[in-house]
Amino acid sequence: MGKFSNIPVFFIVGRPRSGTTLLRTLFDAHPDVCIPPECKFILDLYPRYKKTKNWTDQRIDEFIEELQEQWYFDTWKMDVSILRKELLKMDRANSYAEVSKLVYSNYNSFFDKNEIRIFGDKNPGYTIYTERLLKIFPNAKFIHIMRDYRDNFLSIKKVDFELPIISTTVTKWKYFVRSYNRAAAKNPDSYITIRMEDLITGPEKQYGKLCEFLGIPYTEEVFDFYKKKDEVIRQYSEAFIMKYQKSLTEKINPGKVGEWRSELSGRKVKIADACAGKYAGIAGYERKYKNFNPGIYILALPGIILAVTLKMLTIIIDRFPYRLRIFILNNGPFFMANTFLRIFNPKKLKELEKMK
Repeated sequence: MGKFSNIPVFFIVGRPRSGTTLLRTLFDAHPDVCIPPECKFILDLYPRYKKTKNWTDQRIDEFIEELQEQWYFDTWKMDVSILRKELLKMDRANSYAEVSKLVYSNYNSFFDKNEIRIFGDKNPGYTIYTERLLKIFPNAKFIHIMRDYRDNFLSIKKVDFELPIISTTVTKWKYFVRSYNRAAAKNPDSYITIRMEDLITGPEKQYGKLCEFLGIPYTEEVFDFYKKKDEVIRQYSEAFIMKYQKSLTEKINPGKVGEWRSELSGRKVKIADACAGKYAGIAGYERKYKNFNPGIYILALPGIILAVTLKMLTIIIDRFPYRLRIFILNNGPFFMANTFLRIFNPKKLKELEKMK
């Protein structure tokens, strides 16, 4: 039995710009929870280390080196020399899951902590891989936070997280909802879904429900997270926070619910409603339009094809050799985003480069 064997793990999943970061911050502010910033090392390094039964000095050094190459790991501000010492002191016959928990435990939150009762991990990309995560952590729990697909597109478009094509974004949204629901049907006690709209209009009720789901005490002090503004800015940078995560420096504000009603054109709403289909209702959202002429489907088709193509590429890349797969995953998103901005919005690309 390892040092953290009895400490469970939970995952926060959902589409980008759906409240996953807000929810992660609320749990980071909880005194009994350890949940570092987003970093997808758990799945990315799993193929390489899942069969490791003897963590030799060399194997540990390889693991630490590759861990530091992971996308966003630098935001953890972790002292890897301390991590290495702890890895060297552990039982060398530990599992990959136990080693991963040790990595989590070395994250130093700027929120005060008591005894850690649960580890957390937030990553939108995990949404379609929950069953794979259960192979690593058989008792893991999953929190899926959803957002109205029309507001989700609007938010993504404003921060250039993805290509600003509404049919592509909504098709991805539908794919995530469908994938999560299928996995949840197999292990219903390990999965829960909330809506971002419900979280920001009734945070105490929704957070209390999630604490009960995870088996940790509810505490109101988490809603003072915005008072750590200076620490948040030091962790990322003021330009980045003000551009992408300004809500982390302010009280929870329900003002952005339903912005699509005033900011999206009727044609875009029709395309979104057509692409969401029955999954709008399944997710608890009402479509404004339910009947569509062929022209709407023709306008939506290129974006749908792109979304399906990206999905297929993800499946194919999953089967690539480890080194090639990691190279693509770590560099592909930046390459695609930079290429798009260089062609369609060079001014914004320059703004982003100044934030680095």
